Amino acid sequence: MKDVKFAITDIETTGNGIKGNRITEICVIVVQDGKVIEEYSSLVNPSQAIPLYIESLTGINDEMVSNAPQFSEIADEVEKITRDCVFVAHNVNFDYNIIRAEFSNLGRDFKRKRLCTVRLTKKLIPGLFSYSLGNICTSINIPHIDRHRAKGDCDATVTLFQRCLSLDPEFEVINQLLNQKTAASYLPPNFKSSDFEKLPVTTGVYFFKDKDGRPLYIGKAKNIKSRIKSHFQERSNRKYKLMQETYSIDYELTGNELLALLRESELILKYYPKFNKAQKKVSRPYTLTSYHNQKGIEQFALHKNKIAPVSWMKFYTREEAIKFLEYLCQEFELCPKYCGLQAGVKVCDHYKITACSGVCENEISIDEYNRRVEKAVEFISRYEDSCLLVEKGRNKNEKSFVYLNKGRYAGFGYIDNSEELKHPEDFRNYLTQSKTSSYADRIVSRYLNTKKNLTKIPLTSTEVSEEMEAETWFG
Repeated sequence: MKDVKFAITDIETTGNGIKGNRITEICVIVVQDGKVIEEYSSLVNPSQAIPLYIESLTGINDEMVSNAPQFSEIADEVEKITRDCVFVAHNVNFDYNIIRAEFSNLGRDFKRKRLCTVRLTKKLIPGLFSYSLGNICTSINIPHIDRHRAKGDCDATVTLFQRCLSLDPEFEVINQLLNQKTAASYLPPNFKSSDFEKLPVTTGVYFFKDKDGRPLYIGKAKNIKSRIKSHFQERSNRKYKLMQETYSIDYELTGNELLALLRESELILKYYPKFNKAQKKVSRPYTLTSYHNQKGIEQFALHKNKIAPVSWMKFYTREEAIKFLEYLCQEFELCPKYCGLQAGVKVCDHYKITACSGVCENEISIDEYNRRVEKAVEFISRYEDSCLLVEKGRNKNEKSFVYLNKGRYAGFGYIDNSEELKHPEDFRNYLTQSKTSSYADRIVSRYLNTKKNLTKIPLTSTEVSEEMEAETWFG
């Protein structure tokens, strides 16, 4: 590989991560067989104001770049000097992606093989306290003059690269890094590829953590390894900053998506990770209530912003509420007109429900109709009793359960498949108690309204029928 040319590159920018970031200075130094053979550097007019904090860091201000060439004027020179070279930089993905973006703005493509001196140094000089360019130079006595300027940083990176070449004369490590075909080539600079390979391919919650072990970002996935890989490959300012601060990734297996969603929500509210977008404020739920109208008929209604004296259930989308009311109408032969499904009609004429008792046409008495409503209300009260929702476990030998206390999420647990879950004493020894929230309520509500053939075990009433134990009205 003595004939291979390496284009060691450093850029200074206007800041703001990757997208929208513009180059203010660039330096490219080509190394072949350990020797510098070519060099190019220039200030660049970014066609936008340089923020004060960037000026304070680099010393580059608007006046300095006002007469400098724009990137479009030096693109040919950058393309030429890096042609047939391996693109090398400290935290290579940052420099490489910004240069690619500059070419893309011109309608041109820019593709080079990449080599990161952070990863290279970690392989060849392990055990350093920090692998930032400044700290590496201090640790191994490399001159680093004019820091945070493209030429100064590039010169230091060249010396560091030459030091690495002397430690890898057969290019074994360099070849290994250049030929990576997996997500390892996209890994955060402080994250070990061996740790990535150990990540599971099952369902659970994962944590990006900083150097002190504090969660930076929490997410859930059906396939943890695949989802984390997709994070590595995303190109956004926010993800770039997250990758730069990530030192480790942890995970918690859940075995099923319901628990993954609940644990993700609970842990975000517990830790408030800086890179999690604030959980969107859940809109006020739809409340199912009932009242006696002027005719004396017990009538169901949905309210979103009103305080009702009677509240039977809550729904987080109108679609869920309508679906449930349609079920009540069909199951208990109620009238769509008096269930909030039709308005402004004298008699019901619902496109879907044909089992109306006829109260709207005086075919049955109001007392008889209200008794049917009472049965529906009894069903609702039992539906929101405390129960267990049984789901898959983390392996084939166990099952999981979610504990709902009066319809609200209250905890979870795992239990051997051979164990039965019929009485409180059967599950409390396995229970991990959890705090509920509006987010958890919404997750549970969505699950109950979309999951087909769920296993639901009532806990508070010994009179609940077998039919209710695996109720599937929402299917």
